Amino acid sequence: MRKVVVFFAAIIVVAVSIEWYESCGGLKSHKAVFARQLAYADFRKYKDVDYDYVVSIPSFFMAQPDSLQEEKGRMRFEYGDEWISIVIESQVMNNEGQSLQSGMDSLARVLHATDCKLGSDYFILSGPQYENGNSMEGYSYYTKVMPNHKLWFVCTMIYPDGYKDVLTRLFKEIDDWQIWEPPHLQLKQGEEQTPKARRHH
Repeated sequence: MRKVVVFFAAIIVVAVSIEWYESCGGLKSHKAVFARQLAYADFRKYKDVDYDYVVSIPSFFMAQPDSLQEEKGRMRFEYGDEWISIVIESQVMNNEGQSLQSGMDSLARVLHATDCKLGSDYFILSGPQYENGNSMEGYSYYTKVMPNHKLWFVCTMIYPDGYKDVLTRLFKEIDDWQIWEPPHLQLKQGEEQTPKARRHH
């Protein structure tokens, strides 16, 4: 009888152990949590009040307050946890009369680009991320630049290399980015704009 009791007790212990192991295995990694959020996120459109250009950002990214913006025409959005940070930022620069090709070549040198793509009305640069002349280990950037008159409109994502495989949706968003919204989607001033127009109290 004792052997039977011990046998059933052992089965219960094994079953509980298996259930515990599977439940732990089911816990989502930080990367998996981010990937799921991005897969199901709505995108919000933000309109810069200085140049009227528009960017589309995942709803769970936080907009940098206007009080921290140092440059006219700049917007910055960030996702972060205790492990990683992902930044999407846009800005407007003078192109100093450069052509697309010369602009791409010039910025590629400055940004330490390892890959360049020249389109008919844009160019894309990517490579390791640098801050103040120093490489940020484990981080890269992906930048699209579009000209308009004497200006470059720039949209950049800075991301951890280990997350590259789950960022497909954001890469595509930057690839498809246009400076202005199509007329039927054009935002009115004050609707889903930059933090300048929408503050959180």
